[in-house]
Amino acid sequence: MKRFTIVLLAAFLWQACSDTNTPDISNVTATIKIERFDKAFFSMDTTKLDISLNTLRQQFPGFLPEYLVKVLGINPADPQAEMAIKSFIGSYYPVFQTAEKLADEQLPAVEKELGQALRYLQYYVPSFKPDSPFVITTFIGPMDAFEPFPLGDYGDVRTKDGVGIALQLHLGKDDPVYESGRQAGLFYDYQSRRFTPEMMVVNSVKNVISDVFAYNANGNTLIDEMIEKGKRLHLLEKVLPNTPDSLQLGYTAEQLKGCYANEALIWNFFVKNDLLYSKDAIINQNYIKDGPKTQELGEGAPGYIGLFVGRQIVRTFIKNNPGVTMEALMKMDAKSILDAAKYKP
Repeated sequence: MKRFTIVLLAAFLWQACSDTNTPDISNVTATIKIERFDKAFFSMDTTKLDISLNTLRQQFPGFLPEYLVKVLGINPADPQAEMAIKSFIGSYYPVFQTAEKLADEQLPAVEKELGQALRYLQYYVPSFKPDSPFVITTFIGPMDAFEPFPLGDYGDVRTKDGVGIALQLHLGKDDPVYESGRQAGLFYDYQSRRFTPEMMVVNSVKNVISDVFAYNANGNTLIDEMIEKGKRLHLLEKVLPNTPDSLQLGYTAEQLKGCYANEALIWNFFVKNDLLYSKDAIINQNYIKDGPKTQELGEGAPGYIGLFVGRQIVRTFIKNNPGVTMEALMKMDAKSILDAAKYKP
């Protein structure tokens, strides 16, 4: 398959694409509760760890078992479990101290913004009813405790009654601890630049959307996957109308400028190279998986370029079909959306 390369050029400043036509949600309610699991965990008396763990289990009966197994990778029944917990507490206590200050500063705003997002989500998706209270559980995990989700790679999680925020991955991209992580190969620059406080709400909402509208990419073509992601990103921007595009997509401001300036060239690249209906997972992952760049599109092109293309197609579809509800959009197949969008940037 012959391919060509284009270079994305920055043409204008694009900070955000705010939706100025936001609906009235004054009659929609959402109750948020913050639970500082991180503080309780790192405050345990490690000289009496069995007693402390029992107390913690009573405080966080749903979260503690999941945290130990899925975040720390510790089997509570293992004879070495207590030693592993003590080791983690000792190693990560300095991270907790930094994160505790961050949490004290940022969580009031996170509570307010996430509460508003949940109200918007109820407006656009009437069948969605958030837990009441919707619980934000803060925790500290290993620095490499992040994984790929449909709309990005991060360490924040969906919990039974809310969301869990991995504070160690939100300290600010310039925090010295991340330099050690990069040198150790735990993550790369393109990942750590997203380790900011601003991403706490964005990732939380992505997790809720992924829970409400489960994503299954098995056997899909590239265009199917791009549009499925685009549908969820369209809902994300409706739920977070004042959040910059760069945060929603995970691109840098320069990358985003290049995408908008070269939108037609990007689309032409996929069409000319017969990529849209590819079912080759190895090929497709170049465009729908995270990475430092999209090699074929030049140094300035972000990885995960499929997020941008998919959202632009869905935006065009909605512009041409304004009466389609969000729930109806989510049920539509990708081909119907592509055909009706008549996307020609």
